[in-house]
Amino acid sequence: MLEAVTRRFGAQVEVKWHAYELRPAPAPMPDPDSDYISEHWQHRVLPMAAERGLVMRVPRRQVRSRRALQAALFARERGQFTAMDRRIFRARFEEDLDISDIDVLAGLGRECGLDAEALRYALSANAYLDELEFDLQLAQAIGISGVPAALVGPAVEDLREFLAGAEPVIGAVPEEWMAGAVERALTGDGQHARLRQRFRRDIPLDE
Repeated sequence: MLEAVTRRFGAQVEVKWHAYELRPAPAPMPDPDSDYISEHWQHRVLPMAAERGLVMRVPRRQVRSRRALQAALFARERGQFTAMDRRIFRARFEEDLDISDIDVLAGLGRECGLDAEALRYALSANAYLDELEFDLQLAQAIGISGVPAALVGPAVEDLREFLAGAEPVIGAVPEEWMAGAVERALTGDGQHARLRQRFRRDIPLDE
């Protein structure tokens, strides 16, 4: 959806990704054989994936995403975020690889043209943990509790100002919903943002 919207609006749109950990430890991981997972995938995830031309299979591994998120931050710093993001997605949802394993992530990084040894060292040292934690605290502060989630607004330098006026677009919505939010941001129509404002101004973002 984001790719379609960025193609539609071109250079008028800048996308900035932030990490979000859906099930941080020690939250229990869902049983892949549970009725909930079966029904959720059969009736929601797989039909939506087919509609968008995505290949997705129910993962059999129960893995945490923290290391994969740090690998994405490593790749972004080196200008390879998109390639790494897509490769991790395929590894998880097409190949059912263990994306919490450092060696697996290093291999994926190598495929994307990254220095595998540098990535392995960064993950072992938790070099991107502070940046990851900032994103997770930010998500909590503005009320994000799941993915996908986006905030759409005019480009401003101050993060607090952006969050205060941005329009939330939550869930796997149709492309036109996201396009509408972008059009409103470009034209300065802040009505939806005001009606759906979620940001709490008392959260210290600079700590």
